[in-house]
Amino acid sequence: MPELPEAETIVRGLRPELTGKRVKDFVFLSPHLWRKQPASALRPDSYRGKRIEDIWRRGKLIVFSFNGQEGLLIHLKMTGQLYLTDPNQPVDKHTHALMTFSGLGKELRFRDIRKFGFLNCLKMAEIKEKVSAELGPEPLGIKSDEFYGLLKQYGKKRIKGWLLDQKIIAGIGNIYSDEMLFRAGINPERPAGSLSPEEARKLYRAMRAVLKKAIELKGSSVSDYIDSSGKKGEFQKWHRVYGKEGQLCPRCQTTGIKRKKINGRSSFFCPVCQS
Repeated sequence: MPELPEAETIVRGLRPELTGKRVKDFVFLSPHLWRKQPASALRPDSYRGKRIEDIWRRGKLIVFSFNGQEGLLIHLKMTGQLYLTDPNQPVDKHTHALMTFSGLGKELRFRDIRKFGFLNCLKMAEIKEKVSAELGPEPLGIKSDEFYGLLKQYGKKRIKGWLLDQKIIAGIGNIYSDEMLFRAGINPERPAGSLSPEEARKLYRAMRAVLKKAIELKGSSVSDYIDSSGKKGEFQKWHRVYGKEGQLCPRCQTTGIKRKKINGRSSFFCPVCQS
């Protein structure tokens, strides 16, 4: 958390508010953000006076692009929050960065309880090179034949791990992989290459349907996730298997949802419907 739907929701909330705004000040409040900067990083104060030209998402990453070719590469990891708020609201100990803007009565805050997230201050050329080298295609942009080809290319990986591998396909995490596999009726431990063309089509359709619905409902708030205005998402109400260990399967109504560690992550599935 957050995954593609949460990052996309935040981007869609911030873009109309911040595009065209000039940075008044940008400060790091916590030393760990400095330690996470690459050697080529810019200083936060170099963004003063810069205008935000666009805000976009790639996989689970959020990217700010500024005039002058500066950029921000943001990953919220497990507990990160990126939201606009009244500057008069108290700043708590988990708020690690602030950005204010000329002519806007709101400030952008980066808050992260676990401190796994990062804001990397880089030139846009470096950000584009990084995301191009490290991330696979977007799950809502990939064609079905390319999707099937990747299943075969990385066919020895278990399908759960295949979906989580950002270099194969970008943006899917633990929550949505479980929901996709349940809807497609595929066991998470199946080798990716063992899926038949029909099973691959089912997973492809499930992937698109789950992500689109999650974006429509502004993500899943199962932990710390909030959108750009500080509100929780609603898709957790539509979860069928994730976090539902022992509950009766909503499809077969005969067995309980099972939890098992797969690729180091807790995976939830129905042993009957996904046999």
